[in-house]
Amino acid sequence: MNEKDPIFRSLAMIEERLQEKLTVEMLAEGIHCSKYHYQRIFREAVGETVMGYVNRRRLFLAAGELAESRDSVLAIALKYGYDSHEGFTRSFKAHLGVTPTEYRKYHSSIGFPGRKKEESAMMYSKSADEMVRELNRLIVEAKETAADTRKYKGADGEAAAVYAQVWEFAARRAENTAGQLEKVLKRVASVAQNPDEIGARFLIVKAVEDAAFEAGVTAFQVGLMIARAQPEHRAAFEPLCARYDSLAQNARVTSGKIAGFLGELWGLILQDMRKNAQQKIGDAVEAGLAAAGKLSDPTLPYGYIAEVVRGIAEALAAPALEEVTVYGLEDALFRLDTILFAADMDMLRAPQHRQLFDGISDFREKLSGAVEFFRNLSGDAVGAFGETAGAFRDAEKGSERKRTTGKMYSDLAAQEEILLFYLKGEIQKLGNARLDEEQKAALNDICGRMDRAVKMARSAADGEEGKEIAELLHGSYDEMTLEDERLGVYGGAVRYLAEEVKKPLKYLPELPE
Repeated sequence: MNEKDPIFRSLAMIEERLQEKLTVEMLAEGIHCSKYHYQRIFREAVGETVMGYVNRRRLFLAAGELAESRDSVLAIALKYGYDSHEGFTRSFKAHLGVTPTEYRKYHSSIGFPGRKKEESAMMYSKSADEMVRELNRLIVEAKETAADTRKYKGADGEAAAVYAQVWEFAARRAENTAGQLEKVLKRVASVAQNPDEIGARFLIVKAVEDAAFEAGVTAFQVGLMIARAQPEHRAAFEPLCARYDSLAQNARVTSGKIAGFLGELWGLILQDMRKNAQQKIGDAVEAGLAAAGKLSDPTLPYGYIAEVVRGIAEALAAPALEEVTVYGLEDALFRLDTILFAADMDMLRAPQHRQLFDGISDFREKLSGAVEFFRNLSGDAVGAFGETAGAFRDAEKGSERKRTTGKMYSDLAAQEEILLFYLKGEIQKLGNARLDEEQKAALNDICGRMDRAVKMARSAADGEEGKEIAELLHGSYDEMTLEDERLGVYGGAVRYLAEEVKKPLKYLPELPE
């Protein structure tokens, strides 16, 4: 007998009795199985434990009632077999990443974790569930931060009025961060349902990184504005600044976690990559050889075109997958476009031969598809397997895929360049009214030091350069704190920028603190 048949009966029984106290023993007896055998075949068929499935189904139905009914959280908890508000809340948050109250308030923006039954999708689904939970938490935090910002009464009327536009700007940015993350949730769901969508996984990481970057920029801009305020106003607004700093930090942490969840899938992703990449290249090669074959008739004057088309197709087929680059594919596409132009000229002279040249267009279409696929894998136009080939080799050795040192230095350069921009702006704002010639010279020297650090970071490749960059930035920080002290009440923004200059270093393990 098919072992799935009793499991289907068991699933129906579970649905009928979800509001009752259920045990593994009770459900096993219901289909005349031993407890051990029942648990084994249930996990094989459904992809999770018996009580894990029961709990998930109860939470799913409870979430529906939270969204659609006005029943109290406790009433819904008791309905679905929980003994207390606290126990239900604990289970609900563990599964969805948010409390029942938060879900009721923001359910339209939150995702619900769920597994596919197919065993082949279990690893994908597990990681997708984790991503949903992390994103749910961050979406709620962003929305709550925006809502609390708009009703904040931590300063007197005058200060609140002066900075009302600052906080409205911040609230809108927090809401925008939540909106970006909601879009990521949809992509996560898409990947969970279609594990072959490789490109979407990279888009997920990029989208969360973008949201984290925006949260960080918002926290920085809010902090800088408040740093320019009078001391008593700074103190009044400090709790809100802390909220935005927390949101930015949690967004950064979430970004890293999601990259980690996807990293757990890297072996499976690489298998999919290989299969899809080889298919794209293979389709293009087949189309190219077919096009060359049509044009190889010795009675026709198109042998020169057939020769080049065949050469391009054979060149595509020659290298190992790890050696294929976007540059190489784009070069082949450029050559093929040149051939198409020549073919168009021949068709003008001999329109009756148009069908012979259709194969080149088909070849181009397939090759364009391969180029686009490899571009999406690389995240830029510098060679899909310039990065990915290394990942293939590393995966075969069992190591994890990590960001390159060059990427970390590039990020550092971008962040410090933004801070340099703001420092120069602050020097102009202070101007002759607040700065004497000695102070101007000192601040300009700091700008020069930071500019050197930025330029070095753009081309840095090893730890020795990293040490020099760190020394320049630490030196800039020390000098800026001295100038902040000299400026007194007007030095708040300089001090704030000094702290921001130093922050990125802690995220770069190659660089000493």
